[in-house]
Amino acid sequence: MKLTRMYQGEDGTSQFEDIEINLHELDIGAFSRNLRPEHMSFRISPPDLVYDWHNATQKTMIVVIQGAVQTQVSNGEVRRFGPGEICYAEDVEGPGHLTTDLEGPRLSLMVFLPDDFDVHHWARSFDA
Repeated sequence: MKLTRMYQGEDGTSQFEDIEINLHELDIGAFSRNLRPEHMSFRISPPDLVYDWHNATQKTMIVVIQGAVQTQVSNGEVRRFGPGEICYAEDVEGPGHLTTDLEGPRLSLMVFLPDDFDVHHWARSFDA
């Protein structure tokens, strides 16, 4: 399983990084390490929403449930996220990113994480 991280690189631009999430196999399926979010909410974006350049308000995992979104980071790279895909936004500073809803309305689960959340540590390990 993977997620795509959006972050501010050393050159000051927002960038993408693909991260593999280690899973722990149990009888009923494979599990990631537990998340301890500050809060979670669902969001329904209006069809054809274009959200101009902006930053994440805090570290946030966005799980697309329905619809699709195109995201452009400031280094020029563009990616599309559809149902079941996870975008982890931690570009809370810098130029940010631009989002365009493609197949709306888009339903997403927003998982807001604490400032000290380390996605690399979380992805490499797990709780049994």
